[in-house]
Amino acid sequence: MPKGRILTPDERLVIVREAAKGADVKGLAARFGVTRRTIHYTIKREKDRRRDTGIRTAAASVTVTPDEMAAFDLAISKHGFGSRADALRALMQATNGIFVPDDHLSGELAGFRAALNRVGNNVTQIARRMNEAKKRGMPAPWSDRQYEEIRALAGLILEMGDQADLLIRRRKEAMSVTVNEVLREFALGTQ
Repeated sequence: MPKGRILTPDERLVIVREAAKGADVKGLAARFGVTRRTIHYTIKREKDRRRDTGIRTAAASVTVTPDEMAAFDLAISKHGFGSRADALRALMQATNGIFVPDDHLSGELAGFRAALNRVGNNVTQIARRMNEAKKRGMPAPWSDRQYEEIRALAGLILEMGDQADLLIRRRKEAMSVTVNEVLREFALGTQ
C-alpha cells in the first residue's frame, strides 16, 4: 500500500457510495490502496459535510416582548453570533447533544490542536532516531539528562492532549446545562 496516498474527490464519492451499499471497510481499503482509517475518515467527513451543508426547510418562530428581544440580542452579540437565526440554530443543535462551539473557541482549539500535532510529530521523530541508534548499537547522541528532558516533554504533550479533551468535555457539559436551564425556564414561564 502506498504511503501517504491521497484520494481524489471522485474516489471519495465512490467510497461513500459503496459504503452506503454495505461494502466492508477492509475491502474498500484494499481496493483503493489506503488504510481502513482513511476509509472511516472519508465516510465520516462526508456525513459531517452533508449535515453542515444540509438544506434547511423547517422554520421556527416565537413571539417575545421587546425587552426579551433586546436581552436576547445583547446575549448573542456577547457570544459573537452574527444573527438571531445563527444563535437559535446553535441553541437547537446544543439541545440535540451536538457540541457547536463559538467561532472564536473553534479557532483557538484548531490552532491548539495543530500546534500540539507539530510538537508531537517532532517528539516522535526524536524517539525514532533514539530507537534507531539503540538498534544499531550506537551510543545515544543525547546525555542521560537530555534523554530525561525528552521523556518529560513527551509526558507534557500527553498531558496537554488530556487537558484539551477535558476542556472540550467541560464546555459541552456547561452548554448542555445552560441550554437545559433556559429551556426549563421557558417551559415554566419564568424569566
